[in-house]
Amino acid sequence: MGLRAALARRLLPDERLPSVFDLDAGRLRARGIEGIVFDLDNTLGPWGFQRLDERTLRFLESLRREGFRLGFLSNHEGDGREELRARLGDCPMLFNAGKPRKRGFQKILALLDLPPERVAMVGDQLFTDVWGAKRMGMYTIWVHPVAPDREELSVRVRRFLERQLWRWLGQGLEQGQGQGPSEADGEREAHVEGGPVEARQAHEER
Repeated sequence: MGLRAALARRLLPDERLPSVFDLDAGRLRARGIEGIVFDLDNTLGPWGFQRLDERTLRFLESLRREGFRLGFLSNHEGDGREELRARLGDCPMLFNAGKPRKRGFQKILALLDLPPERVAMVGDQLFTDVWGAKRMGMYTIWVHPVAPDREELSVRVRRFLERQLWRWLGQGLEQGQGQGPSEADGEREAHVEGGPVEARQAHEER
């Protein structure tokens, strides 16, 4: 296995989707997934959001009705998120997670009472959500950020680096070592509080 192929298996997500609404619950269940951990900011709503819109709440509730255990893992300090905690209070929610370090992932897995291979991590950042979860052996799903226009410059720089790494590692996968990210560009809308956000590309590494 070449260097890029080896790095791809460590850093690239198992799936890349336009938004959380594109999750395929049946596919996850077929893979043996019983729990789903979501990042918060720019995954379920714009950075710093304090309440979820009704569509997102209904979506999360539908996953729970299908039997998935849900958890929420964020690097945000948690200030001003009281209403969010109240609406999702019966699901474990950890702030100051320190992703991509393992500590936060270990805590949320313990609260869900599931082994890592039975849990999917859904997040918008490759270097925190995806890399951290892959280090634990979790299934990883990378979604496009909800509102990238609201991000700080440092985050935008990371986004640029993520895109470059995605392209470089995807091209480096060797034949016979799995299929790299396929281009299936399309336009979909992920509706979040504050208006519709256009999501691009549906990628999956099989």
